[in-house]
Amino acid sequence: MRKLKNIILKEGGSLIADDGIKSFTVENLATRLFMSKKTIYQCFSTKEALIKGIIVFKLKKQSEGFEKVMESEADPINKFYKIRDLHIKFSNKINLKRLVYIKTRYPKIWDIIEKYRSERIENFTKIFLLAKKKGYLRETLDPIVSAKLFVNILNTSFRPEFILKNNINIKEAIYHIQEIVISGFFNKKLHKKII
Repeated sequence: MRKLKNIILKEGGSLIADDGIKSFTVENLATRLFMSKKTIYQCFSTKEALIKGIIVFKLKKQSEGFEKVMESEADPINKFYKIRDLHIKFSNKINLKRLVYIKTRYPKIWDIIEKYRSERIENFTKIFLLAKKKGYLRETLDPIVSAKLFVNILNTSFRPEFILKNNINIKEAIYHIQEIVISGFFNKKLHKKII
């Protein structure tokens, strides 16, 4: 049963990516999988439960990618950049208008997405703690507070409505936030002036 659910979830994710969530139907998914709607409904009681399952499946895959980076990289800077790259790769696959639709049409599913986004604090806390230990983080900064603020900046900046309204490219936004966090807004010339 687990294998069948994973097949349905994976193909459902591809169908939503291709056609959008508004056009997503269990009938289209069943046709694409060469199975009956009844088989799908045996695994997922409603269309909303299926969409929820697809979103959770996708977020779990993304989390697994983060965990691989966290386990395989010893250097906190490499962790930071590789996680950034995973965010960019994942975000570039998302149609923001479809995300707005999920937010308005399926608020319970949106809550799952928000919870997932907040859970990234754990990853960044580990990175910032390791950066502090290695002497990469400024002495005056608390790594836990820094991680929470960084994730909040990301989550606040990456509201689909904000990105769409301001016509911002996600990759550019992630790059700019990273650069601001690492170097600040101003160059060394101003730093000398302030000090």
